[in-house]
Amino acid sequence: MRQFPKVLFLLCAAIAVPLGAETISEHEPTRFDPYREPAQPLSLAPHWIARTQQFSNFAPLANSNVGRVYQSPAQLTPTEPSVSPPRSMAPLPNPIYNGTAGPRFRWTGNRQYQQRLNAGQNDVRFYQNKNQKQQATSTKLDFYVRGLIMSKDNTPIQSLTQGSGGQLITTQDADMDSAGGFEVTLRKALPDQTRGELVYWGLFTTGDSATMEDVSSGIQTTLDISRLNYGSNGDPLANQLQVSQVSLQRDFQYHNLELNWGGTARGEQVTLEYLAGLRYFKASEGLALQMDDFSFIGHDDNHLIGLQAGALLNWQPQQQLEIHAGVKFGVFVNSIDHQMRFQGANGFAYSGSDASTQQLNHALDTSDVATLGQLDVGFTYHWSDRFRLTSGYRLVGVTGLSLTTNQLSQDLADLAENPSVHTNGSILLHGAYVGVEYDF
Repeated sequence: MRQFPKVLFLLCAAIAVPLGAETISEHEPTRFDPYREPAQPLSLAPHWIARTQQFSNFAPLANSNVGRVYQSPAQLTPTEPSVSPPRSMAPLPNPIYNGTAGPRFRWTGNRQYQQRLNAGQNDVRFYQNKNQKQQATSTKLDFYVRGLIMSKDNTPIQSLTQGSGGQLITTQDADMDSAGGFEVTLRKALPDQTRGELVYWGLFTTGDSATMEDVSSGIQTTLDISRLNYGSNGDPLANQLQVSQVSLQRDFQYHNLELNWGGTARGEQVTLEYLAGLRYFKASEGLALQMDDFSFIGHDDNHLIGLQAGALLNWQPQQQLEIHAGVKFGVFVNSIDHQMRFQGANGFAYSGSDASTQQLNHALDTSDVATLGQLDVGFTYHWSDRFRLTSGYRLVGVTGLSLTTNQLSQDLADLAENPSVHTNGSILLHGAYVGVEYDF
């Protein structure tokens, strides 16, 4: 009885093995065994056969063999071999050249490497300059406004009157200490790093004055009037010129107008702007000396017209700070308007005895050669991409001018007899400027 469970288990196992094998072989689909038979779908439909015939390189199975189970590869019916496209026997290109002398390759020397590096750097600079050129060309208009405060030097000092106590009035007593003005610049960027600009600046002043009084009428002029006469009787002017009150008034005007064309050369931190163009400069000075009923008046207008050239160097040590230094120089034709007269209540002073032909009253127009140079040194702070603040110092020197103070160093009788204009005057304007710059 103890062996009965074991015998019963073995008997059940012996009966279950053939039943399982019969069920798999007759009622379930055959699984794919790559070593015994080819792959075959569980069911073949006409549309599957069509797709196989259209897209596959293998020949489809015949319809007569559908559903047939092969027991061995020998039972397979041979089919016509499929035609595959011919293969190209041409060898692929070899990236390494193999000639008769074998592989061709060599090391790159330091010199060639440096040449290639320089070529790459040159390309980078080229595109940087191209981008800068496009940016400069795209800028429509630059507008600069500056305020000027300047004074005048290098003018001769001429004594005019002297009081009984020895006190003097000279041209320096009514000289231009300082004058205010403004500067406006319009700049237009042009192709190829070029530009055109229009510049105006001027100094405006009400002039300066000086006075002297002497109740004893002991004021005399220090001008050379020893050969001048006055009145119908031909009396010497010096004997009649004893006054008690003297007033001196001087006026000054300076205007500048430029039309320039220039270009730009750019570096990493340095930019050089060069220019050439037309320039007009006007220097006007007037002197009026009133001595009781007598008055001496002189006025000179200098109109300088000519060509100039210059350059402006910009150095940018930091991104927002820029230091600049500029110079301009030109040669000009000075067209001069000169006036001078000495008169009283009874007419003009004159030389000799004939009061009608040699009077000290003339207006002359003449021309001469003049030069003008300008130096600017300052800095610019870039507040933004379009807005900048600028400040600096300016020095302007002009030679070849006709100034009233230069005409008084000689005998006034010579001016009455032979009117002439002395063009050996010069001025030096210098001062500070502060302004803003904006790019439209």
